[in-house]
Amino acid sequence: MFKVAQHKSTPSLEMAAGATTFLSMVYVLAVNPLILSFAGMPHDALFTATALATIFATLVMAFVANLPFAVAPGMGLNTFFVVVATQMGFSWQQALTGVLVSGALFVILSLSPLREKVLREVPTCIQHAVAAGIGLMIAHIGLKNAGIIIVDQAGMYSLGAITSGPGLLAVIGIFLSGALMAVRVRFALLLGIVATTIIGIPLGVTDTASLSGGVVALPPSLSSVAFQFDFSVLASGAFWGVVLTLLFMEVFDGLAGFLGLFTVMGKDADLYRHKLGRAFIADSMGVVVGAALGTSPNTTYAESGSGIAQGGRTGLTALSVAVLFALCLFLSKFFLMIPAAAVTAALVIVGLLMMKSLVKLDFDDVTESFPAFVIVVIIAFTMRLSDGLAVGWILLIVMKLISGRRRELTTTVWVVGALFLAKEILAG
Repeated sequence: MFKVAQHKSTPSLEMAAGATTFLSMVYVLAVNPLILSFAGMPHDALFTATALATIFATLVMAFVANLPFAVAPGMGLNTFFVVVATQMGFSWQQALTGVLVSGALFVILSLSPLREKVLREVPTCIQHAVAAGIGLMIAHIGLKNAGIIIVDQAGMYSLGAITSGPGLLAVIGIFLSGALMAVRVRFALLLGIVATTIIGIPLGVTDTASLSGGVVALPPSLSSVAFQFDFSVLASGAFWGVVLTLLFMEVFDGLAGFLGLFTVMGKDADLYRHKLGRAFIADSMGVVVGAALGTSPNTTYAESGSGIAQGGRTGLTALSVAVLFALCLFLSKFFLMIPAAAVTAALVIVGLLMMKSLVKLDFDDVTESFPAFVIVVIIAFTMRLSDGLAVGWILLIVMKLISGRRRELTTTVWVVGALFLAKEILAG
């Protein structure tokens, strides 16, 4: 089925690669429910939704694309979901509707010839800027949720308590996880979360009461988050701005992930690039099903590179990841015990890793670096990704026009720019 021998691999190697990928990204079961719970969604149900969304999307990647990629709710995407549901005037049910609609559009795009055209023509500087802006936003969320950053009623920022309680635990986690990353310890993020959670027990931050009666249990019910859509929001102009932003993020998170993972394959990369279209189909289907289950958009995880580096080359690796996540469904008590402060370091480090995209930005070309900088600043300081992306995109068009470089603006750039301008006008 997976043609393992044809890909110069073995079943044991593929399954070992799957275990490696699983260990490097299992933190999503702790982080994603915590992040989405800040939108007012029930935490327990989010654990089940996260696990099932990961299992389904990764299985689709395994059987449709036959690639060793794991798919789960994206870190930047879930943060934007929370921003939509808490700062942009929408309920979390309406935000889920946005995920569903954007996912459906993503499926249509993935099945159409427009896919290649869009992926080919969107400016790379915009992609780098969005990734970096989301990275700062993720770090911001992590520090704020741990109480390290405090925002008063007037909107002024200050340093919270870092010598006791959650703040202290988060600081310990940051130093510990940073040290593990510095000495190149494998699974640094996962080990950091586990160690910080344990340290939080004597500090009184980690509540072990959830473990009473044993660790193994049936997963929490999905009923409070599954299929909780509010289609009344379809008449809102601002809603369609959110949908456009989600679609953009889903498409380009996926593209960036795929290209990066193909790079990890080294000299074998060219043998797999023809599967890019099927990989996008798997990603887009994952978004739709994830919305139905009650979680933010799925995307291919860069952590899949850890399994690829170990030799994973086929969908059997992805299947192994899905099976391991299925086992985790019955360990929900353990994952729900993990406090927000214990995952702060993971969010900060993921933010750091996403900031690396700025290295690829051509700072000598002000027509690209200036719009990119504006995107990063707006996203980082306002946490309004949609507006940051819109302003930066429109600014790119203006900068190219006044510098006499109109020919660099493709039809795709013009069309998306017009959509963003309309979105800003309609949304106000």
